[in-house]
Amino acid sequence: MLLCVSVSRGSTGADSLALSNGGIDESKPSIVGTFLADEGAIWTSPLHMDGNDALYWGGVAVTTAALITVDQPVARTTYKFRENHTWVQTVSPILTQFGQFYVPYGIVAAYCLEGIAFNDGTRVDTGLLALQAMIHSGIVVQVIKHVAGRSRPFVTFDKDKWYGPRMIFKVHPSRGYSPYDSFPSGHTITAFTLATVIAGREPQWVGIVAYSCAGLCGLSRLTQHDHWLSDVFVGGTLGVAIGKLELSRHDKSLAIYPSIGTRSASLTLEVNR
Repeated sequence: MLLCVSVSRGSTGADSLALSNGGIDESKPSIVGTFLADEGAIWTSPLHMDGNDALYWGGVAVTTAALITVDQPVARTTYKFRENHTWVQTVSPILTQFGQFYVPYGIVAAYCLEGIAFNDGTRVDTGLLALQAMIHSGIVVQVIKHVAGRSRPFVTFDKDKWYGPRMIFKVHPSRGYSPYDSFPSGHTITAFTLATVIAGREPQWVGIVAYSCAGLCGLSRLTQHDHWLSDVFVGGTLGVAIGKLELSRHDKSLAIYPSIGTRSASLTLEVNR
């Protein structure tokens, strides 16, 4: 059985995204094609910056450079604060889960399942958009991490070192992941990407809650001694940027039409632009 995805335009002027058995009509845009186009837009975005964009990202670069100069004392301060306060030791590992795989992707699944259960295309669309945005941010952060090769605070005793790509496959013996992929923070970029999509689709108070959770996740990456302050700043900034890019490229709503026959099943998502 081949599960294929295609997009078509109905007589009402809406697009229909159909998941069914059969072949792919290559003349119509697919989810894979859309994803690749968005990924390309992310990586080529520096080539299309206007004056305001250049000013903004120039400010981000200057701020990042300034934070790097204070990363080591901040890391020592946050570590001592955690060691001297048992409540931080208890709460910090919980807050950091907002950027861990199963929490943000669990939220995405909840959006999609709720939308399917109540035939609410907007909920499904928000979930799928968040999923796509987080995958994009995951690709971006992994590329930058392994090009930068920055050591994590816990492995170099708060001494900031950058090794470049040569440390890609070095794994910490007790933690099970690379201690040389600190910059930028993956948890933070995931949390802020999700928060940005949610804030763009939900009432204001929901967005405030989402961004608050993302901010606490970023703070926990410091108290967990897993990241430098500049890692968290860049992760959060990129997460917001990628989330907003996805919102701007996919400002649409959906309606769901499931259909189950004797020999086939399909799920049609009608996209109203």
